[in-house]
Amino acid sequence: MQAPRFIRFLSGRRLDWSLALLALAASLAPVGALRPWTSDLARLVSVPLAPVSHFGVFLRARVRPEQAAFDPRAPETVALEQEVRQFRALYEQARLENERLERSITALAAVRARLDGTGQRLAEASIVGTDASRRDGAARINAGIRHGLRAGSVALVSGDILVGVVGQDLGALSASLIPATKLPSLGVRLYPPQGSDPSTPLSAYPGAMLKPTTRGTWSADVASTQPLSLGMVARLADDRFGRTALGARVGTVVAIEPIEKAPLARRVEIAPLASLGDHSTVIVVVESGAPE
Repeated sequence: MQAPRFIRFLSGRRLDWSLALLALAASLAPVGALRPWTSDLARLVSVPLAPVSHFGVFLRARVRPEQAAFDPRAPETVALEQEVRQFRALYEQARLENERLERSITALAAVRARLDGTGQRLAEASIVGTDASRRDGAARINAGIRHGLRAGSVALVSGDILVGVVGQDLGALSASLIPATKLPSLGVRLYPPQGSDPSTPLSAYPGAMLKPTTRGTWSADVASTQPLSLGMVARLADDRFGRTALGARVGTVVAIEPIEKAPLARRVEIAPLASLGDHSTVIVVVESGAPE
């Protein structure tokens, strides 16, 4: 009588509900109460699974062998490090070249805005040689007669800063560049640092003829009743250098001194805004009628 009842219990729903309640109680029981008998149960279950586990490890080792320990001195590692350094150098070179091209495009656009469409040409040239013993010495550029250059063509940087003119030593593919601080004279007008007023006539701004000094600057005697102040910007007002160069920035006033023999005049010193030693490329404006 007992055996059939036990069999009915195993095949009935009571066993299902009993197992469900047991699982719920086990899930809610503290971990400390389950650890002793679950660990023993895990050992019993792992015994029949051990052969299968070992076979799986063996099969994985045959399909994908374990890699040796990392060796920084291995030939493959050294080759990869050399390639990484090479690609980094190439990337840095490309980045610098991209920056140079962007600066060139900006400079060309700024100078092109000054052209009036009467036959001027622009030539971008790189400075390939300078006098290492002198910061304001003459330079050599990689453009010449074949690029349309002629003696007296002005060289600009940053759009509107005059740095020099092409000298007489002019070849087919190269030319000498005389710094602006070495020119015998430059006619300029002095404008306030904040800029000029379009409604003010140009004659209202003081004019001056700059002469080079031994300090790499210019000196000029200004006979004008207009007030002078430090920081005033000297802009080219010399027709000898072509219409495109008119208004180009030359330098700033760094010193003002009175002149004893001429009480109404003052002597100013003007420092250049840029020099050939600070730039690697220049924009040369070739204009009909440029001074030889």
